[in-house]
Amino acid sequence: MDAVMPNPALPRLRVAVMAMGLLMLLGCTAPPPEPAPKVLTADEAAARTVVPLTRPIALDKAGQVVDLEFELPPAEAGLAPQLLIGVRVAGDEEAADKALWLLNGYDLMAKVRLSRADGADAAPLSLTRYDAVSRKRVPLDANGLVPQAIAISPASGPLQAAGLISPALHYGSLGLAFLPEAKSGHYRLSIELPEDRPELKNMDVELLVGYMGSSK
Repeated sequence: MDAVMPNPALPRLRVAVMAMGLLMLLGCTAPPPEPAPKVLTADEAAARTVVPLTRPIALDKAGQVVDLEFELPPAEAGLAPQLLIGVRVAGDEEAADKALWLLNGYDLMAKVRLSRADGADAAPLSLTRYDAVSRKRVPLDANGLVPQAIAISPASGPLQAAGLISPALHYGSLGLAFLPEAKSGHYRLSIELPEDRPELKNMDVELLVGYMGSSK
């Protein structure tokens, strides 16, 4: 019987098949995830003037606690054209929950006014609030009084993308007022507390302004 001579082309063919398989595998591999946005420092966050934004505020003394101009960009996909004006607290889970409970339990009251500051009509805009009795949103009165805040949060995606959410912290938010059908532009926000609230002294609270997420 004649001896079968090895085919010198087989090893090269086997290597080529393996190389093609490796290339196909690499092509199917998911791209690496994008790095998480940089979390802003307190100073960087306080310097931000584009929504979403935050500002440290004190709630223990009566008077104006917010007088701020900011830019509102158009609502992106997945966001409702409704602007939330509220406050938030942060800390570990227990501390954030306790602070939020204290704020809500003390019936945080405020006078909220929002107007255009870009040459458009500077008259106060029509804001709404959530009424706990009727369980629906109602217009603010002529003084802009919000008698009680509600537990609600704006969309978290823009906050995270802006570096305003730290993965090391838990957050709790309360809503004061809403601007329905919000349009992009330059705005001025004023918040006034009608009375002293000494029980809220030394509480770390931030103003929070952001778009609401669209309901599905």
